[in-house]
Amino acid sequence: MSPSSETNTDAFSPWTPEQLAALPHDNAAPTLLSSIWALFGVASIFLALRIYCRFLKRRSLWWDDYILIGAWVCSLIECSLLTHVTTLGYGLHIWDFDMNNLQAIMVPIQAAGTLSITAAVWSKTSFGITLLRITDGWYKRATWACIISMNLFMFLSALFPWVHCIPISKAWDFSLQGGTCWDMRTIVYYDIFSSAWSALMDIVLAFMPWKFLWGLQMKTKEKIGVIAAMSLGVFAGATAIVKTVELRHMLSADFADGIPLWIWGNAETSASIVAASIPMLRVLVKEATSSRGYKSGGYYDRASGVTGNHSRFVTISSRPAPANSELEIHKLGDDRSDRSILGNNTNPKIPQTTNGIVQVTDIEVKFEGGDGQGK
Repeated sequence: MSPSSETNTDAFSPWTPEQLAALPHDNAAPTLLSSIWALFGVASIFLALRIYCRFLKRRSLWWDDYILIGAWVCSLIECSLLTHVTTLGYGLHIWDFDMNNLQAIMVPIQAAGTLSITAAVWSKTSFGITLLRITDGWYKRATWACIISMNLFMFLSALFPWVHCIPISKAWDFSLQGGTCWDMRTIVYYDIFSSAWSALMDIVLAFMPWKFLWGLQMKTKEKIGVIAAMSLGVFAGATAIVKTVELRHMLSADFADGIPLWIWGNAETSASIVAASIPMLRVLVKEATSSRGYKSGGYYDRASGVTGNHSRFVTISSRPAPANSELEIHKLGDDRSDRSILGNNTNPKIPQTTNGIVQVTDIEVKFEGGDGQGK
């Protein structure tokens, strides 16, 4: 993503005027900025909807929400840093770049690279933590293995750009004499490995809940919908694969060759945030489909706008029981068919043989008079 720390200005002036005239002179900065901010905007919308759904159901944020918000913040700062370096000429080909700005862009670019890696791995970790709430046994152990290994490998990728030179400041201060730096191929090859591992973990985590969810007692159509929503991480895995392929351009001396890598890195993070948010957005769908109105004498659809004098309307909606509910769940005898797939029973008044949250039905009765106002 960034130029090698061994770069020097003398290495980029080997062209004759005739050769320079034949080289491309386009600027990739507009493409970079429009792409990363558009991807960030999509991720922001889905994250905002996820948080809205949490508050809609009167639930507090949990660790998976906070980690996902952290990934969003990292992505925001990364996009801002990239926007800054484009004002210094980043996006131009090396033969058009003002080499006086080279040292000024090094630290922001390396910081943006670290933030990009952090945002990607945190967005995947958020989904993994969500899975920990609905899995048990070896599924939970496998999920932990995915989370820990992915964070460890990606942490090293985020760290290496800062520690691969002795002294450390030689990585961005080209005025320093002496010192040594690792071969850039060592860093790039490791980054390819860690990125490929991250892509694999995306796919594993996407398919992890299949067996568990398929065993739930619910309609097949809705079960398929839940499984599809929980498996959208495969798209994040696909973008991670493309990013892995693009990592080879880190060895290029031309800045412009690294632009696609930034774009696909942001696509990976955005796809992960969207994939982690969509399962929560089913709350909005359930709110729209589980609320029904009845009119005395038959079914009444409130969406049609039909009203009548002194008519009775009954609104039926479903919601999870509160965490401190004292319902005697063990007396329901429904084989836990209405329990939520998220959360465990922590109420000492409820037998531990029953996990999850019971579905509660709210019934609201309204009367409308001739003026159409509720009475």
